[in-house]
Amino acid sequence: MQKQVRCPNCGAPVTPADAFCSECGHRQAEPEPGSANSASPRPILATLPPESPPPPPSDPPPAFSAPPSDIGQRLPAPMNCPNCGQITAGEVSCQFCGQALILPPGILLSTVGRRFGGYLLEFVLAICTLGLGWLIWAFIIFRGGQTPAKQVLHMRVISIQQARAAGWWRMFFREFIAKTLIAFVSVFLIPYFWLLWDRNRQELWDKMATTLVVSDPTDQLRPPSREYREQAHRS
Repeated sequence: MQKQVRCPNCGAPVTPADAFCSECGHRQAEPEPGSANSASPRPILATLPPESPPPPPSDPPPAFSAPPSDIGQRLPAPMNCPNCGQITAGEVSCQFCGQALILPPGILLSTVGRRFGGYLLEFVLAICTLGLGWLIWAFIIFRGGQTPAKQVLHMRVISIQQARAAGWWRMFFREFIAKTLIAFVSVFLIPYFWLLWDRNRQELWDKMATTLVVSDPTDQLRPPSREYREQAHRS
């Protein structure tokens, strides 16, 4: 509240902020600079509460640790071979009887003698059919994981990843692309003898295509026909 004073002309009460008297209209004297009346009221500042201290730093999150690079290559727990009963671990085939551990009991790796016989028979069939006949024959049976010689000798190429007969494209890669690449960097016929010291009797092209060669005398691993697949799909 501002202090009231009297008009010097008529004595009516006025405030220092009034420039003229409201009763007689007399002009009031201007307040002196720096006087208490001319000083503008100071704004009332709200009292702010004291700032709360920052929370203590929490423990840093644990550093991310990448999984081991060999997590997919660790050896599995020991198991008994379903064919001979011997304890084996970390292999795709039994080192005692040759059982392919990813396949039903009784499906064994093809022997070294049968494999070399297949190479010789493959060459003979290619000569007898002038190459073109062998090529057409191979393209027809690739879908079952076989080549002409392997079909005659009841052998089959198996995809390790899928645990079944290798498909057409895997067979094409194995027979034409992988073998061609190895032929460019190999010396004479050395790659053909790789299976002599390989634990799973794999050739270098088998390792590139992730395949095994097994004996399948009863065609147990032959893929079902198209009619059978369509019937199974409808049922």
